[in-house]
Amino acid sequence: MTDTFQTRMPSLSDAELRRYLQRHLDYRTEAVEAALAELDRRKLELLPEARTAILDGLRRRDEATQAQLDRGFVRHLGASAAQRLTRIRQITAGILAAGLGAATIIYLRAAPKGANPLGYEPEDTKKYLRDLELYGGKANVLATEFMKAWDGLWRGRNLAFTLAALTVILATLFWILARRQAAHLAQTEGGENLP
Repeated sequence: MTDTFQTRMPSLSDAELRRYLQRHLDYRTEAVEAALAELDRRKLELLPEARTAILDGLRRRDEATQAQLDRGFVRHLGASAAQRLTRIRQITAGILAAGLGAATIIYLRAAPKGANPLGYEPEDTKKYLRDLELYGGKANVLATEFMKAWDGLWRGRNLAFTLAALTVILATLFWILARRQAAHLAQTEGGENLP
């Protein structure tokens, strides 16, 4: 990438070169360094304090970016972008296998819900619903129905479907976040791109 900046800088006007230096934090470090070198080649004046401020600003920005990358979990997944991508795939597959396997076991082992010995569910009667509405309003009826549905998600075969859905969501989030962090890390380290 530096070769591209080195070949592009001579074609820029003095004003464009100074824009690189005035807004140095908006550009890549290599571009600003190439602009400084071109400025020196053209023998244009730049105060030593300004040069020092520009280089210090770039150094602080690069250190902050590196510190952020060092805190990321993807760095520990391998030395190269290809190794990291392989490990990300393996971890994603492991999450899916564990979660969907557990969901399958729960589904197969869950006993179907037994019938109520009364022959009906008291919560489904019109009298019960009317009493709920009378004492708490429509909000009470909706809250009771929501709680019944929510509780149903965590029992029997519904638990298997809930676990499968949560597993797919977790694996997808991990895949997206890890790939994004790995791509950023690869660009920062050496310009590699993920396949």
